[in-house]
Amino acid sequence: MTTLVTDKLKRLTTISATTLIAILSFTLLLAFMTFVNLSPTSFAQTITKNITATGSQNQATEVIVQNTSMSVPASVRHHGQPLHAIVWALPLRDDGKIWSGKVSFTASKPIEVEIIHDYKPHQPIDKQHGEPYSFIAPGNRSIAITTLKDIVDIPIEINGTGLSSGTLEFAGSGLVFHKASGEPFTVTYTLDAIAKDVTR
Repeated sequence: MTTLVTDKLKRLTTISATTLIAILSFTLLLAFMTFVNLSPTSFAQTITKNITATGSQNQATEVIVQNTSMSVPASVRHHGQPLHAIVWALPLRDDGKIWSGKVSFTASKPIEVEIIHDYKPHQPIDKQHGEPYSFIAPGNRSIAITTLKDIVDIPIEINGTGLSSGTLEFAGSGLVFHKASGEPFTVTYTLDAIAKDVTR
């Protein structure tokens, strides 16, 4: 009788160990398949979404991304203009720091690159001096925009299609690839940026 109970326990232990190994193997296989199917685009978009979603206390201070993204309509319409097409390469910072870095890109169509700055004049701006190109972003945030067209005004032409490409250094609160006409585009870029404290 003791031998019968011992044999049953051994078989039960063997079955439990085999089941456990099968479950762990299946879990590892699913994890591997998920990782393999996670494209660089979705991975970089996940990083960017996480950077955007985090609060000012936890916002990333260093970002190195290689990504391909298709544009989406901007969340804000400029007065009297069509809804612009955009790809956020670096989200607006909300912690008072600025992004400083370098980006290389190539786009499917002629585009603009825009560096976004918080716009907080220390004194009222008079009409004689005028205001820089700026607008109110979501959240009632005033931003000024550096629009870089000089590196993309004369696009490379391949098979009759104009393509924009370039490399630039930048410093600002955010970085966006942009098409004012609203025409959809695709952009591939490599970006290396660090968040720095403003010294004055």
